[in-house]
Amino acid sequence: MKKITFSIVWPFSGSEMRELLSFAFQVSLVAFLGFYLIDNLRTGFVSNFFNVYIFLWTSIVFGVLTTAWPMIVPEAKSEEKLTWKDFTRITLFALGTAALVWYKTSSIGWLAMVIAALSGLIVLGLGLLVYLNKDK
Repeated sequence: MKKITFSIVWPFSGSEMRELLSFAFQVSLVAFLGFYLIDNLRTGFVSNFFNVYIFLWTSIVFGVLTTAWPMIVPEAKSEEKLTWKDFTRITLFALGTAALVWYKTSSIGWLAMVIAALSGLIVLGLGLLVYLNKDK
């Protein structure tokens, strides 16, 4: 039996297309989170003009396309070490997350502090995992 291959003429290589899809996913996710946060803090500030969930659906689509696209080989990735500047940035993100979660859940009492602390630890842990991930 003969194997039939089909290809579409495309101006980007596989790694360039994956980079493009990854960037589109990141931009749409950050836009959704930013607009959702603004709309949550001041109701109607964004949702009176357009639907915020458009960015959610585009980030879902780009996320699925990014994961479905062929992976970049680990040898092509540059290896970076965690510096104090990166650790400080991750810690500030974690503290900001904990403060925001505490602010939004402060009406439930003492449990808000526990939830805020856990969410800050989760963000800190995930941030460290991203920097310390070894694909070898």
